[in-house]
Amino acid sequence: MRNLAGIKKATVYVSLPALFILLLLASYTHFFDSIELDTLDLRVQLRPKPTTSDKIVFVEIDDETLKTFGQYPLPREYHAGLIKALTDAGARSIFFDIIFSDATNAASDDALKEAIRDAKNIYLPYSFYLGPAQTARKHAKTTQALTWASQTREDFSLFAKGLGHINVAADPDGKYRKIPLYIGFNNTLYPFASFLLGCEYLGINEKEVKFIPGKSVACSKDLSIPLDENSNLLVNFTSPWVSAYTHVSYRDVYNAYLSSLIGQKSPFDTTILKDKICIICLTATGTTDLHPNAFDALYPAAGIHAEVINSMITKKFIVRAPAIVNILLLIVLSVIIALVSLKTKPVKGFFLSLLGVFTFVGAGFLLFDIFGVWIDLFLPAAVTGLLYTGFNLYKYISEWKKRLLFEQELDIAKKIQQSFLPKSIPEVKGLTIAATMLTAKEVGGDLYDFVEFDESRIGVMIGDVSGKGVPASLFMAMAIGAFGFFTARELKPCETLGSLNAKLAGDNSSNLFVTVFYAIFDTGAHTVTCANGGHMPLLRVTQAGEANYIDAEEGMPLGIIEGPYSQNSAHFSSGDTFIFYTDGVTEATNARGQMYGKERLIEIARAKRSLSAQEIRDAIALDVRKFEPKSMQHDDMTLIIVKTS
Repeated sequence: MRNLAGIKKATVYVSLPALFILLLLASYTHFFDSIELDTLDLRVQLRPKPTTSDKIVFVEIDDETLKTFGQYPLPREYHAGLIKALTDAGARSIFFDIIFSDATNAASDDALKEAIRDAKNIYLPYSFYLGPAQTARKHAKTTQALTWASQTREDFSLFAKGLGHINVAADPDGKYRKIPLYIGFNNTLYPFASFLLGCEYLGINEKEVKFIPGKSVACSKDLSIPLDENSNLLVNFTSPWVSAYTHVSYRDVYNAYLSSLIGQKSPFDTTILKDKICIICLTATGTTDLHPNAFDALYPAAGIHAEVINSMITKKFIVRAPAIVNILLLIVLSVIIALVSLKTKPVKGFFLSLLGVFTFVGAGFLLFDIFGVWIDLFLPAAVTGLLYTGFNLYKYISEWKKRLLFEQELDIAKKIQQSFLPKSIPEVKGLTIAATMLTAKEVGGDLYDFVEFDESRIGVMIGDVSGKGVPASLFMAMAIGAFGFFTARELKPCETLGSLNAKLAGDNSSNLFVTVFYAIFDTGAHTVTCANGGHMPLLRVTQAGEANYIDAEEGMPLGIIEGPYSQNSAHFSSGDTFIFYTDGVTEATNARGQMYGKERLIEIARAKRSLSAQEIRDAIALDVRKFEPKSMQHDDMTLIIVKTS
């Protein structure tokens, strides 16, 4: 059995650290990122709206544009006209989120080529084919392309001010929150298109920036773009598509250009385009390139370019805390919750743990709101819940085992206590006796005993120890053992109580005491002689139904200090009923706070006086139980019925 217990304990000691190490490994490897990303989206949605630059304008090929100019793709001479319109309006930079990969009508292509050459501020895109695992490699120099997916025609690219890729990286949940700032292909690094636009706007030479894989892109003394461990930039989405930046229709801008050609004033105010970065994108129904993000299930991919440029202008980025920081936070929070769970009571521990989790989560939201720092929230919160549950389950099981052991010990104590009580009711000529004791707990402090002196004399003792439970039961055992020692044939009841009190008071270090009523019945003389040590007096009900109490004048509870005890004698007649009881009977309390009381005891004793001692005992016990159910019993109850014949 010892070996089995040792194996169980060793299993616990090994499995718990192993489980915690697995959780730390899960934190380091972002195993729960599919859930953690949802907490990031929640932070993005709930934070105050970040600052956005007014230098970014979306020129949308929307439903109205296609209604006016026909279905997509639009003839390229329209794009040429749009470039001239934007240039005339003073646009700072123009980016086509459209890949012109194929040749079309020669005249249209030439018109667009000429417009790109003359504008000198056009940025064009291309894209790569990336393998499914390309963005999953830790600390990769950059995302590596397998091949070109699509690129703008060389004759267009030749006159563009800048060329950049437009690849985005999907997270495990299918949402798009990051972009590879550089893609490696044939030993060359290719930048993200909107990164080039941001560099141009800020006067940064992209060729001079320092790319530090897995860490950052150092653009200038006051601008460093943070990268995650896979060299991706986390896109700092500021708002839903409809409320992000300025939106104008491609049709309106183009019509303004046509109006200028014929000398008419356009209803569209082109001054809003002056010195702006203009992103030309496709948003018409059923045609746009949509990617779900924190705000929208259908978010045009062009919005990512605006957010990248805005982050560079405002210098506001999302930075994910390093894995080691998340691990340290997880360890610190776990230690705190473990201490709280082990050192406090369950209810207090629950609220303190809940407060700890809310504080941690609140700090996570605050860090994100103010500094853009993203720390893991889900795993620490989940581990906190597991730890709290685990430790409290451990405490519960430990307490349950202790309780089982305690109950076993109480059961043994109850059997030992019962061994001190009379094993049978003595038979005395002229008397019938019945007794019962109901403890409020497993063990109690009530006691009773019988002493047979001869065939006509018997002593009856009843007592009640102050307090309840195990301490009272131990004191009861001491008292009843000492009582048997001081009940000599020649001693009077008052002398017995005096000697017993001296013994208990001298040996008492528990501050407990016991009340005792002791009476000797003499059936030959038809007398009862009694002494009382602070207990309930003896109730007598005659055969005619008269009720009175028999008591002694002097007598204090036993076990406190030594003092005098007096005694009293009374004659009895045939058919008299004597009732010894403890205060648990008369002080039994019902749900309304009412006590059973002496009057009710007298009533039931009178009503049942013609019955046998056993029947009177059972009737009184049943009446008390009806008045105060067992589930409400607050004190031990002891009854002794002595009936004369």
